[in-house]
Amino acid sequence: MSRSKDIRGFFKPAGTPSSRPQQATSSSSQPSLDIPSSPRTPPKPSPKPHSRTEEIGCSDDEDEDSDDSLVSLSALLEQKQGPAAYKRETNTTTPKAKRIASYSHNSPLTLQQKKHKFDMKSLISHARQTDRAEESARRADKLMAEEDDDEHQNLSAVQNSPGRLQKAARDLLNSDEEEAKGDKLARAMNRTKVDGSRRVSYFFNLEQPLFKPPRRPFPQGKAKGCWRVLADDPSSRDQAFIIGLPHNIVLRGRTLPDELFLWILNEACVEKNAQLRVQYCDLVTLCADSITRLVDDVQLYSILEKLGGPKYSRGHHKLQTSPELENPYSGRDWTGLVTFLQLLERIAPSLATGNAISAIQLLLRMALDPLVRTTVRNEHFTAMEALISALPNAGTPQWDTACESICTYLYESVEENVLRVVPINYMPNTTSKALDLRRRMAAVTVFRDLSLGRLPVDDAITIEDVMRRLDEPDFRVTRSTDFENLRALVTLLDIVISKAGFMHPHAHPHPHSTPPGNNTTTNTNNSNGDNHEEAEEADRLFDTRIDALTFRLKMVHDKIHDNTLLSRKITKAGLDAVGKRLTYAVRSRPPPKTSIFEPETRRAEDDANVPRQRAFMRNWAQRKAERVYLSLSLPGNAQRG
Repeated sequence: MSRSKDIRGFFKPAGTPSSRPQQATSSSSQPSLDIPSSPRTPPKPSPKPHSRTEEIGCSDDEDEDSDDSLVSLSALLEQKQGPAAYKRETNTTTPKAKRIASYSHNSPLTLQQKKHKFDMKSLISHARQTDRAEESARRADKLMAEEDDDEHQNLSAVQNSPGRLQKAARDLLNSDEEEAKGDKLARAMNRTKVDGSRRVSYFFNLEQPLFKPPRRPFPQGKAKGCWRVLADDPSSRDQAFIIGLPHNIVLRGRTLPDELFLWILNEACVEKNAQLRVQYCDLVTLCADSITRLVDDVQLYSILEKLGGPKYSRGHHKLQTSPELENPYSGRDWTGLVTFLQLLERIAPSLATGNAISAIQLLLRMALDPLVRTTVRNEHFTAMEALISALPNAGTPQWDTACESICTYLYESVEENVLRVVPINYMPNTTSKALDLRRRMAAVTVFRDLSLGRLPVDDAITIEDVMRRLDEPDFRVTRSTDFENLRALVTLLDIVISKAGFMHPHAHPHPHSTPPGNNTTTNTNNSNGDNHEEAEEADRLFDTRIDALTFRLKMVHDKIHDNTLLSRKITKAGLDAVGKRLTYAVRSRPPPKTSIFEPETRRAEDDANVPRQRAFMRNWAQRKAERVYLSLSLPGNAQRG
């Protein structure tokens, strides 16, 4: 078939059969046919229809001379009869592109590209604005800090210079008429200033401790037998402790090796994991025998040394003091110290007597640090109470020896009374043993006698000893009096007096008095009356001694002029509080009310007649009670009842 033959010749009217091959041979000889610029209208085909399945001659694809540039017959037919039916190709390869729909939806809206809420440019601009705001805030904070430092320096300079202080006070008033008030204001500001700097004894190192303190390696060689489960890697060992495996082994009667016990004891306070800390403390508490044998003052100091505490040293040496700082332990985590005090409270019943005494001495030294007052006050109190309860029973020689050792340690380690009063104030007074130890420590400090630590206070001192002590120079108010020291002595004296049992006549009986058991009387009513009169006489003597002591303290109180320093005001308030406690809490009965309008002679006569009037009323009430008892005991009255 010729490549250049026009397919439209197929639609020409049918001629003679002989003409068709001639046209074919002639067309093959011609190289090509020129297509006119304006195509000729094809003639109208014959009415004979052609079938769509009819084979067109010389149009098979088998011939290699088929022209691909010719227009497809199916395309021409499609224009008249619509789209042709889809015929699936036999080729099994994946199509190169998806089918495209022959139609599309026309929308009246113009398609626009989606605009995101934030693009990269806006994000960059926001980040730059944030950086500029932060930088501005940093500069403002820096300027404010510099201004605060300048103001603090100026304020310190003004406070330390009386001339500048008066000038600043006058500038505040801004009036010539108020110049005198400005001087008064300056003097008032001077009165509130404390002389000198307060000194304290810090228990922990002021330097920042290591983030990860050195820890004792686990004793792998001692983990044998049932404890071999702890010899694995650290993660498996921690998991075993958390699930309570060693705890259950100890509960079944197995003994924890000493090396493992000491390792757990040292890890309990430095472990960061709260679950492990709880398991360590529970396991240590179960080993009572190991606590008695192994936990001593050396072990306790070694635990605290990892938290920044002091090193252990034998003997009683003077503790060093330093000026008090505003925030000495900034940023410290005291979880380990809280765990130590809680563990000490739990193991206190199992400690040996000597180790319990050493633990009390350690807590006394720790109480000198202001940290105890601000951070671990409750834990320190409960640990001290548990340790005192673990000491021998009161009234025994072992108890007296323990008290003497504790009092001696505090008196020899601390020189100033201002510091000695701090741990004594922190001592618990909830039990009789704790109150007795507290009074002995105060008595040793006030009377400066170490032998008082071995005896009960009510048996060791008398009212005469207290009066003589109040006459000594450190209780006298002069120009050179140290009011901080005087305030500490007044506080300690109040602790020593307590309920003033040593002032009662029965506390120190006369050596020539007859014991109460040797008195033989035949009249019971007379003996009861005599005993009651003796008790009233004893109470009267006790109140007289209390009044004498209160009057002596009031003399010291009145000599202090509180128009100068703040320390004087505090000392005067302390003396007034002790006097009121003795008058209204220790005295057997409140003081009698007197009128300033009555003459002294009348009040003296009334005071002399009061005992006789009381005896008359007592006898009258007793006789009336006897008559009522006899009337009820008669037979007729009994039947009538």
